[in-house]
Amino acid sequence: MTRRIAHDDPRLNAHKMPMAMATETLQDIISSADALQKAILLDAPLERQQKIREVAMAQAESYLDLMAEAARHARALKP
Repeated sequence: MTRRIAHDDPRLNAHKMPMAMATETLQDIISSADALQKAILLDAPLERQQKIREVAMAQAESYLDLMAEAARHARALKP
């Protein structure tokens, strides 16, 4: 998992940071899916495939959490 966000970027305020992190997490999910496909194609052990799948599932859960957090921050900005 590679972090591409500069966490001290002043443009990423409270409601934009979770959305930026969610975007990164979505990229991580795609990378994990690619890794899983490669593991299957290369006939990697099932334990390895399962580990990749578990990581991808955790990333998906994190993505949903971050999207919900972004929505809560955006809702708080409503007048």
